[in-house]
Amino acid sequence: MVEGLIQVFDNFGVILRSTTQVNLFPMLKSYRFFQVDVFTDQPLCGNPLAVFPDAVGLDSGLMQKISAEMNLSETTFVFPATNKEADYDVRIFTPSKEIPFGGHPTLGTAEVLKQLSSSPTPSSYKLNMGVGIVPVYWEDDFCTMTQPEPQFTPPLPTDSSVAEALGLSPDDLHPFLPVQEVSTGFPALMIPLRAMAPVNEVQLNLAVLKKVLDPLDLAYVFCMETEDKACQVHARSFAPFIGIPEDPATGSVAGALGAYLLRHKVFGGDCLSICIEQGVKMGRRSEIRVETSYEGEIIKSVKVGGQSRIVIEGQLTL
Repeated sequence: MVEGLIQVFDNFGVILRSTTQVNLFPMLKSYRFFQVDVFTDQPLCGNPLAVFPDAVGLDSGLMQKISAEMNLSETTFVFPATNKEADYDVRIFTPSKEIPFGGHPTLGTAEVLKQLSSSPTPSSYKLNMGVGIVPVYWEDDFCTMTQPEPQFTPPLPTDSSVAEALGLSPDDLHPFLPVQEVSTGFPALMIPLRAMAPVNEVQLNLAVLKKVLDPLDLAYVFCMETEDKACQVHARSFAPFIGIPEDPATGSVAGALGAYLLRHKVFGGDCLSICIEQGVKMGRRSEIRVETSYEGEIIKSVKVGGQSRIVIEGQLTL
């Protein structure tokens, strides 16, 4: 629906009729959407996300096509909750496939739902996703999610293929930390490097990366040297085989990285609280806060948070 005053005049300049609305698509269905920049307090930084807060009527095929049309790393679609313990169902699509969980999709979707809420400003939501119910809560304008318990697989054997997949030398890999798959809902390969320079010099060899990742979708490359001294980790994220050449912020994997760093005692102690800078090389700086801790001998608490800004509101007409 187009808003505005439309007036029709006769040959003498006399108004014949007026209207304030013209429906350009009378037989088509429109879906409201928002674009949110996540893991930043600045517009046009962080990781952009498209959110469709009322996706009733869309099937999987259409959601996949819409996600390709939006051409962002992820697009989310919100439905009424099918689990009585949840507030909403949320489905997440990359440009090429549906995924069970994502960090910036979770926080960005929650931010849109909070802004649209007709009740007093909510302080928390429970979002039902492919990994189950994910709790989200706010402290001021800072939003945090609780991620599933981390799962670890044995480290990969040390060879040159990982470095080759990144277009680097084997000497660029961290000398002590392992290359290892970790998941807090979205499995990824953790690849520690010795310094920030090689992280920023990564040039993917897709044929080799495909073999290294198989069957995973995402490589998370990081080091403990940072551009901003307020952060403790500098990271880049690559998922080219699901339509994401590079991701400005990857909250789901940031939580897994926190669990990895805690298990390997990178910062010492039984708990960890860090800031990860990501997206710097892309010109979309993001800051991801991660807290995790042991409960006995098991890493149980994984919390990932950040700020978000809504920057676009629109309608998709089908």
